[in-house]
Parts: sequence; structure tokens; C-alpha cells
Amino acid sequence: MAQAYRIVWGVFFLASAVFNAVVAIPAARDVLRAFADLSWPGAEFLVRELMLPVAGSVIGVVVAFEAVVGALILSRGPKVRWGLWASLAWLGALIPFLGPYGLANVVLVATVLPLLRRRYDRSFRDVLLPRRRRPGRAVRALAIALCLFTGASAIYGGVELIRDGFGLPRSWLDGTWFRTWTIPGALLIAFVAAPMVVAAGMLWRRVRGAEAATVAGALLAAWIIGQMAMVRYFVLQPAMLLVGLAVAGLGYLSLEREPCPDRKGRSDLEAMARVPASAPS
Repeated sequence: MAQAYRIVWGVFFLASAVFNAVVAIPAARDVLRAFADLSWPGAEFLVRELMLPVAGSVIGVVVAFEAVVGALILSRGPKVRWGLWASLAWLGALIPFLGPYGLANVVLVATVLPLLRRRYDRSFRDVLLPRRRRPGRAVRALAIALCLFTGASAIYGGVELIRDGFGLPRSWLDGTWFRTWTIPGALLIAFVAAPMVVAAGMLWRRVRGAEAATVAGALLAAWIIGQMAMVRYFVLQPAMLLVGLAVAGLGYLSLEREPCPDRKGRSDLEAMARVPASAPS
């Protein structure tokens, strides 16, 4: 029961991150105004005076936090406890901003606390794929295709941004650290295009391709979330966010599972090897 609830809790945080990235960031100011109306007096001041001027960045940080917490909760070993503690701290921190609805967070805290008593030796991926096996050809081919398509698209977009800003108005950069589209174009090539192309090559050669795809997909998702928080929203962003999550998910599910370390940092097999054999009777 605890294992199932832990997985549901982790998936909830990941789903919340995706929802906030797709729905809340484009309407960040309206979302924070709604929170300000619900908040306690001191919390209301924080929202209206400190968060509203940088509403997109605030929601972007929330998305990143929820994604990391969800990933930790769905992992295994000590990292699960880190994620559970972070989720409890988050629930408590939100109470002053929820008004009467903060009571729901108190109930959630009471239901999550018992999960800290358990030890989790299996990750969500281990539960989904209990047998150690290589990903099928179709999965690897899909991951390679997504990486190549995204890498090529990012190279084209980066070059166009550097050349003439892709025809985008410079006013879209207001409130960011950039004055022209040159640096964003170069960053797009460096942090999205290059990792995707490298991941496709490593998947093709079967050399740590799963790890490369996971990193490349996470970088694309982070890029899109940052873009949605800092620059104007447009319809292609949710689609590319889903592509990034898909690439990272395919890579994550393809990772080879290794023995889970015990509390002293030894794997299960090493710990068993250290147990002295009983003398024959």
C-alpha cells in the first residue's frame, strides 16, 4: 500500500509540474493574483509586492521544483526520503497562500508522513519493468528519431535566431537578460541541439545512449519551461515540452537497473558477500 501511494504521490508532483508549465506559466500573473486573494495578510504582501513583478519566473521555479521532487520520490534508496521531506516542506509552505483550502494540505501531510517509515529499494521504473532487459528496437528507433528531429529543428532555429532573430520582435526580450536574439540562438544550439544530436549518436552506437537521452530530454524540458517563464507564450511550446519529456522518459525507462545501495553505500550484492557463511552442521 505504501509503495503504491508513494508512486501516486510522485506522479502527482510530475503531473503538477507539467500542468503548471503548460497552463499556469502563460497566465502567471492571473494565477498569482488568485493566490494573493486567498493568502493570509503577510503572505498576500509577499505575493503582490515580490512575486507578481516576476510572475513567470516564480511559476517556472515552482515547475522545476515539482519536477525534481517528483523524480526523487519515484527513484529509490535515500533519494526517496529526500523527495518526501521536500514534498512535506512544500505542503507546509503553501498553507499561508491557500486560505481556508490550506486545511487540505494539513490532511495531505498526515497521509504522507507514514511513508517516511518505509525503505524503498525499487524505483518506479523497476516496478514498471521488473526484468532487466534492453529496450526494444522500436523504442530505441523512436528515441533516435525524436532526438534527430529535435536536434535538427533546434539547429535551424538557433541559426535563424542568430542571423535575423527569426523575425521575432525584440520586445519579446523585455524583462529578460538579453537585448538581441543572438545569445538565445547560441544557447539553443549549445543546450538543446547539441545534446540531442549527441544522444542520437550514442543511442545508435549503443554507448550509454539511455543516459544521454535522459539528459537531453531534461535539458529540452528545462529550456521550454524557462522560455515560457521569460518570453512570450506560443502554441509550439507545450508540444516541444512534451517531446522533451518523451525523450527523457524513453531514456529513463531504458536505463540499466543496478543494485540498490544500502545505508552504508554498499550494493545489495556487496552486502550479501560480506555476510559470513554459516558453518555446515
